[in-house]
Amino acid sequence: MKKNKLKSLVKSARKSAKESIRQTILSQLKETTEKLGVASKKNEKEIEKASRKLAKKLSADVKIDKEVLAKTVAEKPAKETAEAKPEATAESKEKKKSA
Repeated sequence: MKKNKLKSLVKSARKSAKESIRQTILSQLKETTEKLGVASKKNEKEIEKASRKLAKKLSADVKIDKEVLAKTVAEKPAKETAEAKPEATAESKEKKKSA
C-alpha cells in the first residue's frame, strides 16, 4: 500500500474515532443534565463545545495500528469484487434469456 494512501486511512480512522468519542460524551452529558433538570439551550451549547474539546484531546492519544488498518482495507475490496461478480453474472444471464 502506498504511503500517502496509508496516511489518508490513518487520518480518516482518527477522525472517525474523534467523532465517536464526541458523540458518546455528548449523549452522556445531555442525558445527565436532563436527569438533573438543568437542561437549557445555553447549557447544551456549552456541553457541545466542551465535548469537542475533550474529544480532540482524547483522540490525540489514540494509537492506530497501521498494519491492521492496511490489512482490513486490503481485504474489503477483495470481498466486494467477489460479491459483485455473482450479481453481474446473474444479470447477464437474465439479459441473454430475454434476448
